[in-house]
Amino acid sequence: MANEEQNYTSEFKTKVATKALEQDKQNLDRLSDKYEVPVSQILKWTVQLEKEGADAFKEEVQPESSDSESHIEDHESVDVEVDNPDIAESISFGVMHDDLNYKRLIFWSVLGMILVAIFVKGLVEMYQYNTTVSRDRISEESQYYQIKQLNEEAQETLNSFGVVDPEAGIYRIPIDSAMNDIANSNDN
Repeated sequence: MANEEQNYTSEFKTKVATKALEQDKQNLDRLSDKYEVPVSQILKWTVQLEKEGADAFKEEVQPESSDSESHIEDHESVDVEVDNPDIAESISFGVMHDDLNYKRLIFWSVLGMILVAIFVKGLVEMYQYNTTVSRDRISEESQYYQIKQLNEEAQETLNSFGVVDPEAGIYRIPIDSAMNDIANSNDN
């Protein structure tokens, strides 16, 4: 940006800053497009013009370019002494160097995958076990229901009157009545 500022004359800066002060801040984009100057630069000029008045840009016209260039060069190269060799190496790379322990990283990755596989296998086994237990319970309940239904039918048959074979004249009577008839016939 220092090079961009040197390209603009003090009259140009004063003109753009004055127009920016006359307009709303919303119109700075149009002003920026018109004069091909970044909005941030226009804002900087307007603040400088408000603070210092008409003489704001007079100092920049003086030919001190050799001092400003040496000042810029001073900022470009900086010598830093660092005692820690890791930090010095990091500065030369631009980032911190990571010393990863790949053996440990691989060990924990493999161990993690094995534990996940064991966990998934355990879940599958639990699902299969629960499915088997549920099927067995349903099967036992259905067998119990069938046996109960057969017992009820047998009790109904034993405790009711009915026709067994009408042609042969065979009839069914309740078991209690049949036992009483047998007991009475033995007493006589």
